[in-house]
Order: sequence, then structure tokens, then C-alpha cells
Amino acid sequence: MKWKYMILVLLAGCCVGSLSTITKIGIANGYTVGELLAGQFIIGWILLIVLGLCSKNKTAFKELTLLVVGGIAIGCVSIFYTLSVSMLPASIAVLLLFQFTWIGIVIDSVAMKKWPEKRTVFSVVVILGGTFLASGMMESRVLQYDPLGVLLGLLAAVSFAVYIFVMGRTSAEVPAIQKSLFMMTTAGILVLTVFSPFSLVQDGVSEEWLLYSLFLALLGNIFPVLFMSIGVPKIGSSMGTILSSSELPAAVLLSAVVLNETIGRLQWIGVLMIFAAIVVSQWSPVRKKKIKKAA
Repeated sequence: MKWKYMILVLLAGCCVGSLSTITKIGIANGYTVGELLAGQFIIGWILLIVLGLCSKNKTAFKELTLLVVGGIAIGCVSIFYTLSVSMLPASIAVLLLFQFTWIGIVIDSVAMKKWPEKRTVFSVVVILGGTFLASGMMESRVLQYDPLGVLLGLLAAVSFAVYIFVMGRTSAEVPAIQKSLFMMTTAGILVLTVFSPFSLVQDGVSEEWLLYSLFLALLGNIFPVLFMSIGVPKIGSSMGTILSSSELPAAVLLSAVVLNETIGRLQWIGVLMIFAAIVVSQWSPVRKKKIKKAA
């Protein structure tokens, strides 16, 4: 019955992949990165408060340390990745972020004190190869990049890997809404400390800003965090790392459909490679179980 949890984590990655498209549209319409991030976390926090009040589950203050660490990790991903995108081509920033796949496997292996399965290593290698192709880097003629932007992109990857690892260590007994609320509160404080949106106070809040904030909050702070909180504790952080790589295919597809960006043949091959790696990572254990039952 783990398939439903796998699908949740897969959808969480797709939600996160949509953020870059919405952010690009928002920036094109005159909003700053700070304004969009502030709206995302403020609206997201309000929505989680409402969901928490409507929930019938009793408040549980378990594993607060883990949840605070998870919240800091989410905040760092938002800060580091956004700054990296502002300094580097989007394709390179995405490529750097996707280093979380092997970083997450290394963290999990060190914590568990055992080598990852061959199937997992193979899937990660294929995902990294697919990411390289899907990012469009092979078609880029620029060979020199801002070192600070590269460092920030790698820090975003480490932060995302830490977040998935923390989610894998939290108890499935703690309600997902409470997990999300604790983490988003921590992340929101961190983000609003770094990006202080003074222009919102000076110029007032517009309906358009609220609309962007709502979409960013739902697809960045509500759905993916809730789905991760429910799914990752059930399937483990290693598998959560692989399944959440659906983020890049989602970003590429939305860029083609919504932004009308040209996607080359190699990029589509990269997207297919990532999907194939996700399928392969799940195919082997299912097959083994069937063989055991037959015996």
C-alpha cells in the first residue's frame, strides 16, 4: 500500500517544479523576489493556521527539534535557490539544485551506516544524467558562471536533501498539518528576516500580488509540504529523494506550455530519463514481492 505515499511525494515534486514558472511570470510583471517570497510564506502560513483550526486532531508537540530543523532547511532552500537563479541562468541553477539526489542518498547512507542499494545508485546516476540533458546546459554557450551563484545553488541542494532526510525521520503519528505549520512558521521567519518586503508596506497590497502569493503558497508551502509530511515517513528519505526529482520534468513541461519556451530534443530525452529512473527505482521491489508470493 506504499504506492499512495509514493504518488504523494511524486506530486510534491511536481508542485515545487511549478514555482519557477510562476515566479518568472511574477518578476516579468514587476514584482521583486522578496515580494513574491514574502507573499508565498505569509499566505501559506495563514492557510495552514486555518487548516490547523479546522483539524480535529489534538495538538502534539512531538519532535519539535526535527521540525524546526526541517523548517530552517525549507527556508534555506527558498533563499539560496532564489539568489542562485538571480545570478545564474535558470538551467544551471536547476542543475545545481538537483545535486540533492546524490547528496540525499549520501546523508541517508551515513546515517543508516550502510551502502545504498544498487537499484538506488543506478536510479540516481540516470536522474543526474537526465537532469544534465533536461537543463539545456549542453546547448548553452556560456562556460563561465558566478562562483557565488554556483555556491548558493549547491547550498540549496544540501538544504533540500536535509529537509527530505528530516521528513524521513519524523513520526507518521504526528498530524501532517501540524508538521507543516511548525516548519512553515520557522521557514517564514527566516525568509522574512532575509527578504524584508518594505515595498509592500509602502505601496500597499494589490489583488495581483495576492493572486501570485496564493498560487505560490499552495504549490510551494501547502501541497508539497503536506504531501512530503505524509509520504516520506512511510517510504523513507532515500526513496523520497528519488521520487521528488519529478520537480525538473514538471518545470520543463510548464516552461514549454505556459511560457512558450523552446525545449530541445536533448531536454525531452533528459525528462524521459528522469521518469524512467523513477519507474526503475520502484519496479524491482514489486517484482521481488511477486516472486516470493509465487514461491
